[in-house]
Amino acid sequence: MKFEFYPKESKLHDFLQFPRLLYYREEFDKSKKDINFQEILMEDYRSFVSKVEEKLNPFAKKIEKFYMKEYLSDYDFIDLISRATGIFDYKDEKDYLDMLLSLDENEVKRGIIYSMMLINDDYLDDLDETVKKADEISSNYNGMIEFIKELPIEAGSKWNFFLIAEEPLKYMEMYVKLMEELLPIFDEIYSPFEDEVKEYGEYLVNFLNEKGAEGLEQITYSIVNVNLLDDENMNILISLMFPYALSIITTSKVNYTAWGLRMEEAFKKMKEINENKTLERVQIFKNLGDKTRYEVLKLIAAGETSTKVIAKTLGVSSATISYHINNFLTSKVIKMDKSNDKFGYVVDYELLEGTIEEFKKDMNFPK
Repeated sequence: MKFEFYPKESKLHDFLQFPRLLYYREEFDKSKKDINFQEILMEDYRSFVSKVEEKLNPFAKKIEKFYMKEYLSDYDFIDLISRATGIFDYKDEKDYLDMLLSLDENEVKRGIIYSMMLINDDYLDDLDETVKKADEISSNYNGMIEFIKELPIEAGSKWNFFLIAEEPLKYMEMYVKLMEELLPIFDEIYSPFEDEVKEYGEYLVNFLNEKGAEGLEQITYSIVNVNLLDDENMNILISLMFPYALSIITTSKVNYTAWGLRMEEAFKKMKEINENKTLERVQIFKNLGDKTRYEVLKLIAAGETSTKVIAKTLGVSSATISYHINNFLTSKVIKMDKSNDKFGYVVDYELLEGTIEEFKKDMNFPK
């Protein structure tokens, strides 16, 4: 296993995610009572997001056309396009935007459908078949509309995709123009931290290359299992824009892990909190106290790992399921796992069994 850090791709990744910070504080404020370890989200980052939000506000109407307000959405326009094109091997952000403008109508539509199919776990066992099916759907307007109708996203976002299906090149030009306007703002915000991002990325991969897979389990406080890492290489990007997030992107042209700049601090904080066993139990019972989240856990325990299937079964959006899963991960109720070359989740039965036993002791259960 070899870990490799990509500074240019880290910056491009953050640039493409940058507009989402317009919604981040609002979404956090709405759900903060329900987020595990909310104290980990340091005050300096809240201040950082507020400053970014002020600079993005004049572009809000344009941003809303391409970035959804749903927490942890996988369906932002550029997320779909970048999964198909990849974000590796471009000179800089402008080079990537120029590439987007070079795409023809069929490439844009096929890229969107192809990425949606991967996100929804359709044809994941046969990528060639996925490409053929994406070609078939995207080349037929009515077929593309029917496909979009079935997506587990809210109606306003579906409407945006209907418009994109009608005039894909127009929308691509609008998106690129928006990002060209935002690029100087992004550079102004990113530049003071660029050296720190590079230094931390180099430190992280050196640590992981020295310690191996166990090092990753150690640094993530066992939230990430070593059996996830059976690929020969693991590509690491460091995110400044979302410093307290860890994302493993496997539905992309080149797979990578986006590691938040402050994630190591966050994992240490989680460890400190979890070492207080009473607080750990409170966090676990807090997660089990939500009916939808409890149903999500039952489905995971039954072996279901597809967010699409879980969302359809429970009648909620995939973004909502991702949100609940994230809370289970940070409270350690579930762990990330890999089986048959697919990433998924498993219940940590040992943790839950220990929690139940400790709960019995706390409540003086009769023997």
